[in-house]
Amino acid sequence: MKKKVLYFMPDNPMSGKAGNTTRLNYMLSYFNENRDLDVTFVSLRDWGMWKKEEETLFYEKFPNIQLHLLDKKYKKSFIKYLFLYKIPYLFKKNSIDTTSYILRKEFSDIIKKSTFDFAIISYATWGRLINELSDSTYTIIDTHDFITAQSRHKCTIGKLFQDEISILKQYDNIWTYSVEEEYIFDQFTNKKVTLMPVSFPENLSEKKTEFKYDILYVASDNPHNIKGIQWFLKEVLPLLNNVKVHIIGKIGKAIAEDYPNVIKYGIVDDLQEFYNHARVAICPMLSGTGVKIKVLEALSYGLPVVTNRRGVDGLINKKNNGCLVSQNPVEFSKAIHQLMNDHVFYENVKMQGICYFKENHNPKIEKEILDSIFYKIYEEKNFN
Repeated sequence: MKKKVLYFMPDNPMSGKAGNTTRLNYMLSYFNENRDLDVTFVSLRDWGMWKKEEETLFYEKFPNIQLHLLDKKYKKSFIKYLFLYKIPYLFKKNSIDTTSYILRKEFSDIIKKSTFDFAIISYATWGRLINELSDSTYTIIDTHDFITAQSRHKCTIGKLFQDEISILKQYDNIWTYSVEEEYIFDQFTNKKVTLMPVSFPENLSEKKTEFKYDILYVASDNPHNIKGIQWFLKEVLPLLNNVKVHIIGKIGKAIAEDYPNVIKYGIVDDLQEFYNHARVAICPMLSGTGVKIKVLEALSYGLPVVTNRRGVDGLINKKNNGCLVSQNPVEFSKAIHQLMNDHVFYENVKMQGICYFKENHNPKIEKEILDSIFYKIYEEKNFN
């Protein structure tokens, strides 16, 4: 008998190449290929800005997964929007909760139609959806991020932390991708915490003989990336001589000024082409939490990465991992120049990155963890 899995993620897997959608597509691919699992994927139509054609694309890419699109705000009726969303939201008790009565009601309707063996809810901010689930369901909170650290400027830290932990403690299993967050969640929840090794397929090509792109930066336009690239363009770029920076993704829209040695591409169809022919990747990151997907993606292609301290958050190894780390603009630029001009140094950093990636972010490792959850726990709980 197939094990029934409910997977909630508000984002749209068909839109963009941001870290959250990259991760989402990996999970959906795992579920789609696993014929022993009957998976229902629930996303938010308004939050994910789903288009009709994207629903068709979803079924073409993941034919073995059922798709449900729900609404958080329900703006079709102003009265419902006002009384079932806007007013209750002003009086919510949990400071990180972003669920709404409308969403919980629609989510509950799905639950009533089937009995699920497992339920995975993404982000602690949507964690209250657990209240709609059966007690027999094995519940997993896929945290993605430490919300308290992300929102610390908006509210009292004590209140944020208490509210986040209170949500996490309701779940049977807490997933995290960061060793720092694993420690915090383990210390304060007394629940099972699983460190998920964000994985990518090895994208190592044959020895590169030609570099079309000196410096590559791939990013979405979230506030942390905007802050980081602004710092890079203002403080580091003037120190770089005879190099070109190639910027890919929505982050390009946040760069108003044009620079003679900066090329903006927007979203590209073939990101692999850039990674395969780039010399160095950068990740200017002055704020933010958790593992940076773009750092791991670059390492999967054997690219050395120059980044700030926040760029290696969550990584198991902070040194000898393929990343050169500096908060100082001069040192940041010197690291880039050394990688560009010192072949022996470049190869050494590159090999450190490849070894770190293979040991810690191999897809085989993550598949074994996922399989153990959906098979071993199923047997232990005797879901029948």
